[in-house]
Amino acid sequence: LHFIYNCDASFQVHLLLYIIIMAKFDISAEIRGKDEKLSEIRNGKRVPAVVYGKTQEPISLTVDASDFLRLFRKAGESNIIALSVGKKKMDVLIHSTQKQPVTGAFTHVDFYAVTQGEAVHTHIHLNFVWDSQAKRDGAVIEEYMKDLEVKCLPTDLVDHFDVDLSLLAKEGDVIRVSHLGINTTKYELTAHMDDVVATATLPRAALTEEVETPETPAE
Repeated sequence: LHFIYNCDASFQVHLLLYIIIMAKFDISAEIRGKDEKLSEIRNGKRVPAVVYGKTQEPISLTVDASDFLRLFRKAGESNIIALSVGKKKMDVLIHSTQKQPVTGAFTHVDFYAVTQGEAVHTHIHLNFVWDSQAKRDGAVIEEYMKDLEVKCLPTDLVDHFDVDLSLLAKEGDVIRVSHLGINTTKYELTAHMDDVVATATLPRAALTEEVETPETPAE
């Protein structure tokens, strides 16, 4: 703490943010034995995993299935997680997951070890907020994106980006990525600024009625 107090104010803020983010979520893992079969691991209610990174050699692991499910529901792919492997601790992101197609149970997890100061690739969830006047007037709100793929520093990671549905005032209105107010100096996006996030459209019944209703002939 003495070191932090004697630093530049801007550096203090970034360092404290980094510490807070790093301490937010945690999970313990065990090193996977070379002779352990996948069936044995999954029958033991554990999930096979691997951790790797720019400065981290790949390590095969297993994590408790229930612990990981709780973690994934809270942390998703855009929060730093403190991963403990024996006495070794490292800051990681959930890079990718595989699931059983029928039950939805996790069958494999990739953790990416984060290096401080190194930009990371991840997906940040879109949080749809506020009411739409178009919806109140009978329009249907269609969501075309659930998250955005970004590249950013670990200290800039957030749980979500908000999507303001009040921008959809009438039928035909569109929310694009450019309307989200994302700071592109912090976040490098794979999506284009004109990509559609959400729209307000007429219900299908109304559209069908418009098409099928014949014009009244003039007398």
